[in-house]
Amino acid sequence: MVLLGDNHPELSGLVWKINRLLGSLGTSIQLFKAPRPAPYGTLEDFIRDIREKKAEIVFLLDAGNPVLDSGRSSGLSEALNGVESIHLGMYEDETSRVCRWHLPAAHFLESWGVERDCRGRFCYRQPVILPLYGGVSPEEVLSGLLSTKGQLTTADNSPARLSPVYHRARKCFERAVNPENKAAAWARALQRGYSEETAYAPLSPQEETALGTAMAQTPAASLGGRGKKLENGMLELQFCPDYSVGDGRWKRNAWMQECPDPVTGVSWAASAQVSPATFLRLGGSDSEPMRCTLAAPSMQMEVILCPVPGVADHLIVLPLGYGGINHVAEKQENSAGYEFRRQMEETAAPGIAPAQIALAPLPERTEAVQSPVMQPAPFSRHPGPARSSSPPPGADAVYQWKMAIDTSRCIGCNACMIACRAENNIPVVGRDQMARGRALDWIRIDRYFTEEGTLTAIPVACQQCGSAPCESVCPVNATVHTTEGLNAMVYARCWGTRYCATNCPYKARRFNFFDYAKASERATRLQRNPNVTVRSRGVMEKCTYCVQMVERAKIRHKARLMKEHPGQPSTSIHVTAQDMRLPDGAAQTACQLACPMGAITFGNALDPAAAVFRAKSLPRHQDLLSRLGTSPGTGYLIPAGNPNPAMEKLHALPGD
Repeated sequence: MVLLGDNHPELSGLVWKINRLLGSLGTSIQLFKAPRPAPYGTLEDFIRDIREKKAEIVFLLDAGNPVLDSGRSSGLSEALNGVESIHLGMYEDETSRVCRWHLPAAHFLESWGVERDCRGRFCYRQPVILPLYGGVSPEEVLSGLLSTKGQLTTADNSPARLSPVYHRARKCFERAVNPENKAAAWARALQRGYSEETAYAPLSPQEETALGTAMAQTPAASLGGRGKKLENGMLELQFCPDYSVGDGRWKRNAWMQECPDPVTGVSWAASAQVSPATFLRLGGSDSEPMRCTLAAPSMQMEVILCPVPGVADHLIVLPLGYGGINHVAEKQENSAGYEFRRQMEETAAPGIAPAQIALAPLPERTEAVQSPVMQPAPFSRHPGPARSSSPPPGADAVYQWKMAIDTSRCIGCNACMIACRAENNIPVVGRDQMARGRALDWIRIDRYFTEEGTLTAIPVACQQCGSAPCESVCPVNATVHTTEGLNAMVYARCWGTRYCATNCPYKARRFNFFDYAKASERATRLQRNPNVTVRSRGVMEKCTYCVQMVERAKIRHKARLMKEHPGQPSTSIHVTAQDMRLPDGAAQTACQLACPMGAITFGNALDPAAAVFRAKSLPRHQDLLSRLGTSPGTGYLIPAGNPNPAMEKLHALPGD
């Protein structure tokens, strides 16, 4: 399947023909009879209507930050100052400052609502908690405007503690689905999360044929037109939302800010991408990222420029979303991507000249600004000696917890990192501490590139070594090996000598320099997992295979065994070791649950029916630094290629 981005709509006919030749239509691509959306007005139309007094009151309901996004030259700020304007937003920003009124917006997990997915199904947004700060949802504002009473009713001030949007969402469901038993059908819809009855109808064969005929008649776009515009050495600019902060709505979320970009490895800053050849052409001396200043007619934009194999030559990929008011990161670069893009559009420049780009060394190196590693993967061509599958002497004969990560599936999205942070009460340290190499994430994503641009992402956490180098050097026995194969931490014993971190060849241990738990605010305390110890300063932290989730699964399994013998005391119940063994999948780690690709397999290696047992039996299974003899519990399935010999013989298009 070939997908088309937003930058080249003129290639839609060509992409359609390619997908038809690949046989993707009707298999990978489903065609639905979706209604054509009503045309929207432009920002210029909106500003003109305000200036011409066609609008007396303007509501900006969860509209992001249009004043910052549109730039100073758009005139939106002056227009909003001249009208009764009401802004609904979660934060104080440039738009809220120019509006007359600002309403605190509720988070989407605090509000009811109905949305439609790409297939047309009604999806029901359900709150998991009452608004913490008295927030209001856009639907509640609209409900108040539509009601005859003209009152703003929310879950906080309603007598039944139920938002009026709940009743509107239920009425919307009943009108669309028209079930016989409305109460039971509504309960099933909420449990499932969507209504299949509202899905769009698929295209009929006649409609598919007509659409295919129309797309086939679309003239092929000229592939050389853009190249002629850039013949004088100019570089093409491609703007895209930042991976971590999106279009800017997540820039106050410290979890997202501290999440490294999966390609450049940069956090807490905007990072642009160029090919290594273009990087050298612009003045870069090696593969080290550099600070880049881009000049527009009346402004400058600063980003971290990273050479990334696989990016096309003569192209700069620039992120949007950074810049503006941000109390979370006061020292963060003001990239001002939206204003820069607007000025480039106003000048109608086809690209940017190298003379408008200046590179300078980064003032500081952080462990979140990583140089790309130019090798296929960190696996040895000659792995170490095979290990015995039997547990060592004194080990538990029922459980030996192991993990296998399929690097062919891992896409480096950092979902495992965020899930681990949420599950294990890992605080964010901020940009200043990251610059000092004091990150606290228990998982990191190492990135390896080939010269052709193929990326292999390797999640690295504590490897749970059977012969752990960290255990032998701890003077207070704070890191110990359990009988179930886990390298455990006893935080009450640890006094922070950091010998274990020095002796760890995988560099997967973190030292807590500050008492983040004590300094955290009330809202931060509310999100902590009560089943995980909240660490204080001066101790080592690391992955524990989410031992709390393993123990919880054991307790539930024992409770089920007790239910099978009602009325009998536990001392009289005879169970075997096989009865006590958890079924495969009963215990899962946070990273495993969050991985969208299913790349992480975790379980009992002593269970032949377990998925991790099968994964570790595959020929592709290897350990990191296998020749050290540390016997890690976490193994990796090396990248599996399925090359097409005919494709490998093809060369680049002429003029590329």
